[in-house]
Amino acid sequence: MDLSTKYMGLALSSPLIVGSCGLTKSVKAVEQCACAGAGAVVLKSIFEEQIVAEVDALVASGEQTLWHPEADEYIRSYGREGAVTAFLDLVRDSKKAVGIPIIASVHCVSPGIWTEFASRLQKAGADAIELNINVLTSDTRLSGAEMERAYFSVVEAVRKASGIPVSVKLGYHFSGMAGFLSRLSESGLAGLTLFNRSYNSDFDVERFELTAARFLSSPNEYVLPLRWISLLAGRAGCDLCASTGVHDGKTAVKMLLAGAAAVQTVSVLYDRGVEHLQTMVAEVRAYMERHGFERIADFRGRMSQALSDNPAAYERVQFMRHSVGIE
Repeated sequence: MDLSTKYMGLALSSPLIVGSCGLTKSVKAVEQCACAGAGAVVLKSIFEEQIVAEVDALVASGEQTLWHPEADEYIRSYGREGAVTAFLDLVRDSKKAVGIPIIASVHCVSPGIWTEFASRLQKAGADAIELNINVLTSDTRLSGAEMERAYFSVVEAVRKASGIPVSVKLGYHFSGMAGFLSRLSESGLAGLTLFNRSYNSDFDVERFELTAARFLSSPNEYVLPLRWISLLAGRAGCDLCASTGVHDGKTAVKMLLAGAAAVQTVSVLYDRGVEHLQTMVAEVRAYMERHGFERIADFRGRMSQALSDNPAAYERVQFMRHSVGIE
């Protein structure tokens, strides 16, 4: 069985990608992912806030800026350098250590000073950039249109500064989701990762404290990205990557059948170890063998809405009637 595939123009030996997380924060960790069968890794993110915070701290401590006009810009430049040095080293060293694509992840909120580092990520050896654009949908001051414009402005700025493929990993809290994703896919992006799983809060009712809810996904959360990938596959202007709730090879197969070019997994690797990738790869391979598929391309997108004889069955009302008998 040939499990190789292409995502964002990159050749992957396997459709399984380890998403950005603590399991990809070091060269040793990246090597473990590669050995376990990952087709690519998304490095643990660098945050726009990290850069800004370090710059602000250095400027605040540089008293000479009060009397030396050039010192302010020097300190700011030094701060930007210090914030990204470790990340660039991780990109560079990971690329030397493994033979699979290395995708750099950037958490950002604006097309700000960090976009100048896009070209440096390419020089360091990154094969692609995954943007995690963190515009909070809970901000009551922003309209839906304003939020969408923020995404497009970041994408445009990074694409202009980068010579490597760019993707966006985003959540599902948008109005007019189909139209927004369609327009975003036509903006010159090489890929869309559906979906980002935001961290949720919880309450301690005895101590009256705000706490963190479980940050790992559960196996049943795959249904949301499965639905949207099946609706967009064959219609989007870029590759689609599935994320959230992918805990086994069977779920990865479902995402591929829906039309995903690749599949990201994280949570189950925290629970079972990176070695679980080997099991997932074996499950995909066993599925292909049972059905006589020699390549991923033989079945990828086979169950997308675009190729369905009954596309209406993918819509909400018809799906509810079919599943639970609601008239």
